[in-house]
Amino acid sequence: MTADDRAVARYATEAMDDGDLQVLRRLAVIVDRVDPVPAGLVDRIGLALTIDALHTEMAELRMIGTPELALRSDEASIEAVTITFTTDVLTVMITVHAEADRVRVDGWAAPAGELAVELHQGGRIVRVTSDADGRFSFSDLGRGPARLVLRRPEQPDVPVVTPQIEL
Repeated sequence: MTADDRAVARYATEAMDDGDLQVLRRLAVIVDRVDPVPAGLVDRIGLALTIDALHTEMAELRMIGTPELALRSDEASIEAVTITFTTDVLTVMITVHAEADRVRVDGWAAPAGELAVELHQGGRIVRVTSDADGRFSFSDLGRGPARLVLRRPEQPDVPVVTPQIEL
């Protein structure tokens, strides 16, 4: 065992004192400045863990239309008009309508039937119920990342969750 190993072993068994806490506080300030936690990361991790715990059916994203005709809002995202998500048990199509700085989302799920539909955007969750034909809508939404969570009445504990999209 080297001298460094012995020093580490000795400090590891001792309680932290005020000097140790001061060093840790300074280190936390440096880390926050150099490599801050991205906005919304904690919420996204919490959602991901919840989804995993629920053994969720994850929907696959399929974009309909011609991407080269879509408007670029920035280098990382394309504003699409119609987006389809598919799973083995459910297909969901949404149309995103820009209304100035707000957004309206109209959706349709197949097979038809009433579903509990949630739109998760940051810490905000907006809930609606689809009609008997599987249609639903959300209005007056802010722009930004969002995802849908759909629950079928016959299996409410196994939600269908879409990938995150940019509204």
